[in-house]
Amino acid sequence: MKFLKKASLAAAIAAAPFAVNAEMVALDDATMSATTGQAGVTIEIEIAGSGISVGEIEYTDEGSVSLQNLTVNNVTNITQTIDVDADGNLLIGMTGSDGIQIGLGNNAADTTGDFSAVALRSDTGETTELVNNLDMTVNVGASETAILNLAAGSNAYTTSFGGNAAWTVGDLDARASDGSVAILSKSSLQITDMNVGLFGYTKEQAEAKADSVAYGGNNDGVVDAGVEQTTANTIATGSAVQIGGVQFYQLDGSGNKGAATIEQVIWAEGGAAVDGTGASIPNGGGVYIQIGQIAGTLEVGSIAMGGASIGGLKVSDINLSGMTQRIYGHN
Repeated sequence: MKFLKKASLAAAIAAAPFAVNAEMVALDDATMSATTGQAGVTIEIEIAGSGISVGEIEYTDEGSVSLQNLTVNNVTNITQTIDVDADGNLLIGMTGSDGIQIGLGNNAADTTGDFSAVALRSDTGETTELVNNLDMTVNVGASETAILNLAAGSNAYTTSFGGNAAWTVGDLDARASDGSVAILSKSSLQITDMNVGLFGYTKEQAEAKADSVAYGGNNDGVVDAGVEQTTANTIATGSAVQIGGVQFYQLDGSGNKGAATIEQVIWAEGGAAVDGTGASIPNGGGVYIQIGQIAGTLEVGSIAMGGASIGGLKVSDINLSGMTQRIYGHN
């Protein structure tokens, strides 16, 4: 859902110049007074019908990793608000939506295996498949993100999430409180069903495999119609490991499954991340992500390897509270 937030904000910013240029009118004092101190901006989001899709997202280092055929559908009745309070905090709130459908890579309609959910590519273009397909249905609860102005020493931001608890600069980790801004995020999420296929073949790899002698081919480098093509399609749309019926939830007081709460604080530190020997500098430069709370139960309905089931899995009472990650670049 962070993707949806960023996309929405980007769309609003992109549209602003057109709105301004459409009609530039001088505002008198009365009008200016009426526009001061308003409640902020509200954005309504709905994604229905064929949904939205992204063909490929590619990260390149030397080789690259790509995410293919990203789809998002059934997003209804989401309202996003954007405000700036008196302390200069940028506040972004969002209502929830149930039954959001997210897909990546091959789906049921892809009978020839044209996509990979996660593909690895060399710098000369050779491509292999790590994840064949991923689809999930999620319920997203209300969320709140505050980009906090740490220059305001008396800043006392009051969250509307979870009982209107007051937050002050002093509540931050000491490493975060000496920065310029920190991002406080509180959200809730329930995965009601997720399925994923691991260790598959790209379409090109599957066709090469189907053209081998083992599958009745003639090893001429061309996939022939009939048995070879059918075999190639089966290989390209399948995977060695298949995980199904994944759920992530938190039980309420009555034992009912609901959304798990996720809290985190993000901040950045300037300066070097490593010293001259390449060793990590404690509390050095980088982006820090500190988990305040992520508690729930992970349930895996089925795990299959080589087409045969090996059972299911359940991990209860997960709590990652207190974990801090630091992210920085390396040579």
